[in-house]
Amino acid sequence: MKLFSAAILYLAYFNYASATDCQGLESTKAVDECYMKIALDYALIHNPGFPFGALIVDHTKNDISCYGANSNKKNKLLHGETAAFWNCTELYPSPTQDDMFNPGLDWSHQTLYTTGEPCPMCASQSIYRGVHRVVWGTSIPDINKSGRQQLMISMHDVVASAKIGANLPNPEVPILEGGVLKDACDHAFWCAFSVFRDQEYYAAMNKDGLEAYITDRNTRFPCKDVPEGHDEL
Repeated sequence: MKLFSAAILYLAYFNYASATDCQGLESTKAVDECYMKIALDYALIHNPGFPFGALIVDHTKNDISCYGANSNKKNKLLHGETAAFWNCTELYPSPTQDDMFNPGLDWSHQTLYTTGEPCPMCASQSIYRGVHRVVWGTSIPDINKSGRQQLMISMHDVVASAKIGANLPNPEVPILEGGVLKDACDHAFWCAFSVFRDQEYYAAMNKDGLEAYITDRNTRFPCKDVPEGHDEL
């Protein structure tokens, strides 16, 4: 089985970033880009065919709390964000076995970084888990236009739907930031999902007048190897 050499492709964009590289940065933009590099590197190492990678970072300490990558071979519901939330809960269990009211991690101090805009399932988990901020790379529409199925509901819409009792707005929803290292994330998804771009896909894209979108992606995001499978490494 030939696997897309996504890690090499990505590293052509950026030098590999370690967690310690992010700790000396001052601007929010620089910190976000640094952690997004790590999230994408992690995804490309663990599941290059579905490069959804996530980090949960304690932004008060500027330190990574846990990692997560899409684990569709083990459980298709373990999206990168879900895996990260699960890993953090396992690493930091409630000291009183009451995760709802006494979690082992102060989630209000955590920022979720994810290579793709969270789907409604993961967006909802971000709200229920209580993270302070969610940062993503590429968008749901661009993941879909890369060839992969998506629920076409933005995280902004999911957050807007969050209510407390009496239909009052939830004041503790996360702050949202999209488009961080978008080109690098788009490149990874475009190449990984080439196997899903069949005749039906091209016919629908052409019908919607999106031929130029495909041409632009093929020009800017060349793939050295086309993936033939989606196994995790």
